[in-house]
Amino acid sequence: MRRNRKRRLMKLHLISLFLMVAIMGGLALSIYYSKTSQTMIAQSYYETERTVTTTQPLIIIDAGHGGIDPGSDSHGILEKDINLEIALKLQEVLHENGYSVLMTREDDNSLSLRERSDFANEKEADLFISLHQNCYAQDASVHGIEVYYNSDKTTNDQQLAQMIQESLINETGAKNRGIHSDNGLVVTRETIMPAVLVETAFISNDDELDLIMSDDYQNKVVKGIVVGIEEFLNELDRNPE
Repeated sequence: MRRNRKRRLMKLHLISLFLMVAIMGGLALSIYYSKTSQTMIAQSYYETERTVTTTQPLIIIDAGHGGIDPGSDSHGILEKDINLEIALKLQEVLHENGYSVLMTREDDNSLSLRERSDFANEKEADLFISLHQNCYAQDASVHGIEVYYNSDKTTNDQQLAQMIQESLINETGAKNRGIHSDNGLVVTRETIMPAVLVETAFISNDDELDLIMSDDYQNKVVKGIVVGIEEFLNELDRNPE
C-alpha cells in the first residue's frame, strides 16, 4: 500500500513538473514572438518613413551672410536680415509643396562659405539656392534681378539659373538683368549639385529697397523661385540623364 502510494505521489509530482515546464515554455515563446512582431512592425514603419522622406527632392536654402557678416547695407537695413526673411518664407512654401528643405541658417548665425557648401554636400541635396541682395553705391538707379551659376560644373546649373530667372521676372515684373556665369563663387563652385545664387534686388536703389522689404514683394520673389525650381525638376524628370 505504502509503495503504491509513493508511486502515485511521484507520478503526480512528475505530471505537475511537466505542466509547469510546459507553461513556462509557452510564456517564453509568447514573449519572444511578441517582441519579434513589435520589432518587425517598428522596422517596417521606419523603412516606410525613410522611403517616403528620401523620395522627396531635398533643397538647401542658403540665406547669404549672417552674424558678424552683415553683407550690404542701405539706410541702416542689412542684407543679411532681408536674405533670412526671404529664406524662411521660401522654406515654408517649399514644405507646403511637399519638398524636403534644410537651411544653412535659420537665425543670425555666422557661417563660412565652405561650411555652407560642405553642409549641402554632406546632406546629398538635390538643389542649392543661395539668396542675396545686390548693391551698387556708385549708381543708385541700377535695379533688377540676376542669377549666378558656375559654368564649369556638369549639373545643369545654367538651366536652373535660367528657369529661376525667367520665373522671377514673370512674378515680380522686375528688370531682367539676366543670368551670369561666375566660377569664383564658392557656394556655387564647391557644391556638387545644381546650385545658383539669386540676387533678388538692389538695396542701393531706394525703390527696390522698399519693394524687397515688403511681404507682398517677398512673396512674389518666393513664388518665382519655387516655380523655377519646379520647372527645373520637372524637366529633369522628363529628360533624365
